[in-house]
Amino acid sequence: MTCFVRTTVLVTGLAASPLLTAAMDDQAAFRGETSVNVVEVPVRVVDRATGEPVTGLVAGDFEVYENGLAQPITNFAELWRNEDDAGSFAGSGAEAAAEASDDLRTRTVEVVYLLDLYLMNREGRSRAVDGLRSIYRDGVPDGQSISLVVYNGELETLADRTDDRTELLDALDEAALVETRGNQQSVAFSDELIDTSVSGERDQAYYERRRRNREFIGELERRVQRVGNAAMATMARYAAVDGRKVLVLFTPGHPRTGWVPEYSAVDFVNAAAEYPVHDLWHELALEAADLGFTLYTVDSSGLRVSFGSDVETGITDTLDESFDQGSLFRERDAPGEEPAVIGASDFAFDPGGETQSLGSWLERTRRTMLILAATATGGDALFAQDVGPAVESINRALGHHYSIAYVAGHSGDGKTYSIDVRLPAHPDYRVVHRAGYVDQPAAVRSGLRLRSAMLFGADANPLGVRVEIGEVDSRFRLGAAGSKRVEVPLHLKIPYGRLEMIERGDLYWSKVWITLFAEDAAGNQSPLASHEQVITVAANRYQEAVAKGYFSFHTGVEIEGGLQKVFVGVQEELSGRTSIMPLVLDH
Repeated sequence: MTCFVRTTVLVTGLAASPLLTAAMDDQAAFRGETSVNVVEVPVRVVDRATGEPVTGLVAGDFEVYENGLAQPITNFAELWRNEDDAGSFAGSGAEAAAEASDDLRTRTVEVVYLLDLYLMNREGRSRAVDGLRSIYRDGVPDGQSISLVVYNGELETLADRTDDRTELLDALDEAALVETRGNQQSVAFSDELIDTSVSGERDQAYYERRRRNREFIGELERRVQRVGNAAMATMARYAAVDGRKVLVLFTPGHPRTGWVPEYSAVDFVNAAAEYPVHDLWHELALEAADLGFTLYTVDSSGLRVSFGSDVETGITDTLDESFDQGSLFRERDAPGEEPAVIGASDFAFDPGGETQSLGSWLERTRRTMLILAATATGGDALFAQDVGPAVESINRALGHHYSIAYVAGHSGDGKTYSIDVRLPAHPDYRVVHRAGYVDQPAAVRSGLRLRSAMLFGADANPLGVRVEIGEVDSRFRLGAAGSKRVEVPLHLKIPYGRLEMIERGDLYWSKVWITLFAEDAAGNQSPLASHEQVITVAANRYQEAVAKGYFSFHTGVEIEGGLQKVFVGVQEELSGRTSIMPLVLDH
């Protein structure tokens, strides 16, 4: 069951006392506020011949382009994780830089491991945990801060930004005991489709096959989306930390299942088969880039497919450099455009019209999406039987990078921008960096942080926000999969006395971000709805407002019938304080 949220600001600026109504008429943002968008791009440079990092380059060696336009470099630094890393790279042609130890610039690397136990089975979890144990058995490397998060339907943090060996190993022991749901997903996923009753339409085989294929793809998308939401919430939680940020996502990419769609040539006469989670991985790459994360995807499931010896050795699998990774960061006209689509030409159909299984196509596309999402952020995808060497290769890559920054001529416009970093004088070097980012508005970024806090179980109300539920409007929609829709009015009251307000001329000013989303009993989440709200009070009425007034915000949510949890979050800009109110609704 899918849940939906529809928010509409009905009235803003009301107060508990009629005397304060006039004070709330002017809700405009203050003139003269400006935002400078400094875009930082971590860049790795690798010698194509040796595979070793290239150190000792200077800002003049690089060229940076945004959407094809050259950008002046405003900030540049060569960074090592620690001084030991700098010394170990001295043989790469930068002896002088390594010897100048007093001038070394070191920076903590924030590594977040997220174990997707929702789709992984026990064998995949064991490989992941054992591989991480082997890497950190002797201690956490200097310059590295480790977090360990697990998701099996709910997010849980087992280690939070630690560099303590014992704490991390204890967290890995705890992760080994967390229930995995991959096998359950496989059985449930297959049974739901196999046990579906036969349709009574005239061409029974064709229509039944088509319907089951649609159900398969739809359920695939819903289950993978839950993992994507968990990954985005995890990145949002750690987005504010200093240093280089890396998310290592252990996931098979989609549920394993004993049933796969089957298609015949006639199925492609008026339609094509799509891989809908393409948009999920697209969104995940954009989110990682926007929050400053480099994403590595690791599949420890042990799946065997015929894609070359790299899969058998289990170290890494990356797309050829000729593949257009930057395509994820080019503007698209509408959501859902550019899906991974196949047509009849992708199959060798025989004249008899035998149906063809999409099992191999799904496997190939699954791997491609994991690779695309990672490489678009400057990371990599690894398909590992032995996770230890895979993680070691990630740690090695994180030992050194260049930080390049430029000032973009836009801020918070919500558009997608591509990035290209070049070394025109060094064609023998490979440049690895994120391929673009989304310049998200402040309200959206705040909403993502709020959703993250909600999904990690935060439940606090320092702003004293009251949420009142209005009269519910229930209606049915004929022909819809979830036919019952419930309109739930919500009335938020934010006390002025709890807000941190600053005096600006003849007004007192504050700003909050209001975020709502819903989650059903199966873990499906609605789109995020975020609203930026400026709150002002006339200076001569401020004391009265603080004593007995509140700011009133009306909105409405539309949810499917049944048990739903609606999350309401309010974050204050000046203090950063956040109120989170989970509401359980059952209509």
